[in-house]
Order: sequence, then structure tokens, then C-alpha cells
Amino acid sequence: MKRPLVVSLPGAPVGSIEQGRGGMTSWHPNPAWEEVGQHPRLGLDFLRTRGPRLASAEIPSWFENLLPERESALRARLCANHDLRDGQSFDLLRLLGGELPGAVVVNREVTSSSPDESNPDETGAEQDVEDAGDPPIRMSSLAGMQLKFSMSMVNERLTLPATRGGEEWIVKLAGIEYDELAAVEAATMTWAKRAGFDVPRHFTVPFDELVGVPAGWADTQLPAFAIRRFDRRADGSRLHHEDLCQALGLRPRDKYGDGNPSVRFEGAVRLMTDACDVVGGREMVSRIGFMIASGNTDAHLKNWGLVWAEKVRPTIAPCYDLVATIAWGKLGWERNGGPRLALHLGKRHRFADLDDDAIDAFAGGVQHSWAKEALMEGLERARDSYRETDVPVPQRMASALEAHWKRVPILRRMGSLVPPGS
Repeated sequence: MKRPLVVSLPGAPVGSIEQGRGGMTSWHPNPAWEEVGQHPRLGLDFLRTRGPRLASAEIPSWFENLLPERESALRARLCANHDLRDGQSFDLLRLLGGELPGAVVVNREVTSSSPDESNPDETGAEQDVEDAGDPPIRMSSLAGMQLKFSMSMVNERLTLPATRGGEEWIVKLAGIEYDELAAVEAATMTWAKRAGFDVPRHFTVPFDELVGVPAGWADTQLPAFAIRRFDRRADGSRLHHEDLCQALGLRPRDKYGDGNPSVRFEGAVRLMTDACDVVGGREMVSRIGFMIASGNTDAHLKNWGLVWAEKVRPTIAPCYDLVATIAWGKLGWERNGGPRLALHLGKRHRFADLDDDAIDAFAGGVQHSWAKEALMEGLERARDSYRETDVPVPQRMASALEAHWKRVPILRRMGSLVPPGS
């Protein structure tokens, strides 16, 4: 039996994760934490279903969502760095437990009565993976598929590893599959900022200006995209948050709602409204309007979040991972049937089917009278602010948006976009 992993939030141990024979894991909440009503909050799914979670062959889904996704570039490199297999989430969580998203910290329990784990005959179970020395750099765990790092701004340069107490940024490296990704994301995020949405500071940075990126980790040396971490305060303290996959108790592989017809944008908005308040729900709907306007096909459940901080109720997280993905033909209008939404909206999956009936069905599914008004407000804010985007908009993005606004029914009747600088 491996020593349990103790899960803590600032000022409180909230539970533990145990792994026994055959890799079976289980979650055990701290009774004292549950007795005080789960303060501080860990996540919605724990409030919904209290008590221990029965053993399974994978770590609990909420914690799996803290790690880089399976078969992702970052996970592959981290596993190789620690001589782990892709599926060894328990050991990866242990190794990265001090550098997780939000404020949660995971440490291995140490007790004086623990048996000698170096002796398999004494424990009667599989041993812990041994740390073969410290890794060459201190790495943070960042969720998602894209290769990215948590870096610090030091003397106006982004430096790896991130320094505790310094200003921390997430730096996303471009892959060979999506050229101009950094420029498209920067333009989309700036557009959202001009539309009045909560967007952290961000910019593009030449690859050769990044300090400390391990040799051979990057597939290309294209410019990277940097965005200020909203879960790290200037004094180095952490803000607790979770994404909607965590809030719904889903695994990262279910972020598109595949195989679960009940996971739609309408349901996500109801969850946001119930968890936060009407202000949070309306804000999410307005952002969905911007998502439609910008041709973002990747607004899945992990790209929406709740910020708990030290509060009893969460607020909607700032915008992150906003990309006009239709800029690449295979994700846009060159795809058979045209681009598709990450989740169903009004029982529609294709952008080409987003007409008044779809918007009415979406509003009815949200079950709040303000839903249609908030979505139309998001569309109008996107239309009116596009011309104010004051970073270069790549031609591939501008051309794709021009076609997009002509082909999506709800956009077509709103008129065309006025290009930036016009």
C-alpha cells in the first residue's frame, strides 16, 4: 500500500487519496472538514456528493483534471522526466502536488509507523515510484493538451521555472499543426477585452526571448502566447478555482460532452447561475455570444471556470483560452458541414444551424428570462468592438471571420464586421 496523498487548501487538510493493490484508488474526506460544511470549499462535486468515493482504477476525476491531459505533449514530457507511464496519475499528482492549478496542494502522508516502502515483502503491495533525483527544473501542472509552462516575469523576461512570490504567467508554445496560433489567440483575447469581458493581461513573445525552456521540449520556435495567471496573486498567494469538468464530476476526456446528451451549453449556464448567481449566469451567456461571434469551436467544459478564492460561493473565472479556431480550415468552413460548437446549443451542433429557433431553444433550456437578451448582448458587443482590436489580426483569422459572419444565420442578419482600424 502506498502512503496516502493528503489534499489541503490554505489552512485546512480536506481529505486524502489512497492507492492500494492493482492501482485501485479512493477518496476519503477529512471528517472535521465535512463537519464544518466543507469550508474552505474544494469544489461543487464534493458538495453534491459528500463522503468517501469508492475505489476505482483511476484517481478521482476532480484531481485528474488538475493534471495535463493524457496523451498531451506536456504530460508526455513530464512522465518521461520522471520515468512514469502516461496512465500513472497517482504518482504524477504526487510529484506535481505543490504546483497545481488553484490553491489545492497534494502531499504524501508521512507517519512514523509507516512500513519500509523500499521492501516489497514488508508492504505486501506495489511500491512507490522512486524519485530518481530532482528534475532539472521545477515544473507546474497545467491542465489541457497544449504544451505550456508556468513562468515568472524577471527583469521583463519570462523565465522558467516560475519563482514563488513573483508574477506568474502561463506561456503556451505553438505546435507545428497550428501556425500563427499565438497571434490568433492574442487577437481573439484582445477583441474580448475590447468587448468588455474580464481578460487577464496577455501578449505574444518570440520563442528566443523565453529563458529556461528545456532543450528539445518545443516542436517549433514559433512565437508563444503569454497570459497572466489569474489564480496567483501578486504576493504569491493562490486563488482556488475549478473548471466545469471538475464541477460536474467529469473526466477530462468528457470535456466535449461526448456520449452525454445532457451536457450542453444550457446545462452549463444553469450550473453557473446556481453556483454563482444571476450575474455569473448572464456573464457566461454573453461570453457564449462572443464565442459564436468569434468562431470558437473549442469552448469546451474545461475552458469555463469558477473562482472560489476563500468564499462560500464562487464567481465566474476570467476569460481564458479564447481562440477564433475557424482561422484553420479543418476546424472552420472547409470542414464537412462547417465548424461545430464544442457543446450543443439549442440542440444544434453546427454553427451553420444557429438561427433564431436555435437561440430560442437555448434560452428556453437555460430557464431564465434574461438568457436570449444576454446572448444577443454578447453578439452585439463582439460586433461593435471588433474594429477596436488594437493588435494585428492575422489575415487567416480576418478572412475566416468574414466568411463566418456571412454563413451563420444569427450573425448574417446583424450585418458584417468592420475590420480593425477602419
